[in-house]
Amino acid sequence: MNRHVPTLAILTAVLALGACVSPSDRLTRAEIAPRQTGIEGRWAAVGGPVAYTATFSGGSFSSTEDATGAPLATGNYRNVGPSQITINSRSNTSGQESAINCSQMAADRMACVTAGGTRFELTRRA
Repeated sequence: MNRHVPTLAILTAVLALGACVSPSDRLTRAEIAPRQTGIEGRWAAVGGPVAYTATFSGGSFSSTEDATGAPLATGNYRNVGPSQITINSRSNTSGQESAINCSQMAADRMACVTAGGTRFELTRRA
């Protein structure tokens, strides 16, 4: 028996599997979307009584209820240090103003606390 037959069989199998990936399936690093960093973007509330999305854009802050799309609060934010922001918002339902401090713990996670001591977390939305 020829001792090259098993090696030839393995090589043929590897080449056949490699052919299953078309050139369009091969992505370069430039084609893969970079992971978003910083505060800018959309963030989802983690837990809590109401599911909502907070949006940070160019110093403006807004939040909307996920189920209805109703605006919950609007305001502004500013950077106060590396991965630290302060939000000044006004509730659309009660008119109450709030001061909130947030720390970005990871690219996709932010921990916040209101001036009254209420803590909550946000996670980045895609």
